[in-house]
Amino acid sequence: MRKFVLVAVVLAAVVGASVAYSASSPSAKLQKQDRVWGGGDWSGGCSVNDPSICIPNGRNVAVDAHAEGDGSDAAGNSAYAAFTSRSVTCLSVDGNTAAIGGVNIAGANVGWGYVEYFVDRGTTSPATVQQDLGSLIYVIPLDDPSWPAGFPYVCPPAGGSPTLPPVYFELDGGDIAVQDAAAS
Repeated sequence: MRKFVLVAVVLAAVVGASVAYSASSPSAKLQKQDRVWGGGDWSGGCSVNDPSICIPNGRNVAVDAHAEGDGSDAAGNSAYAAFTSRSVTCLSVDGNTAAIGGVNIAGANVGWGYVEYFVDRGTTSPATVQQDLGSLIYVIPLDDPSWPAGFPYVCPPAGGSPTLPPVYFELDGGDIAVQDAAAS
């Protein structure tokens, strides 16, 4: 009988430790974060939300960024056209819309801030009518009054602001995924 009780206690301890471990697993932490990840490209043409803004050449984009559910402690990396490696220091997510930002550390305009916007439309197939959206980037000096207070650690709202509105283009290929911790 003592062996049975000892085996039962050891088994309960192992099961309890396994449950505690799985509750603090990396995937449990990811579910509590705001995130945007993915990439793709769009060709030249006119913006879907402001047809008066047109570009002759396409862009490639890539992003992998995350922050706590309140937007704090943002981290990650992104690439946009010739800006092949940028650190992300702010992330703002609202539903399926996201803004990322940071400071350029290489190439043109070193030390200037940047912001870029994304919309996850839930599609991944080029045959679908609506593709995910990526925006042109704003690259402006850090002392510009267009930035929100606290930038580069506080991003503009995910849907943009009057001084930094998104200029969206549909991705021809690729996928952007946006996770809003509040909506998860």
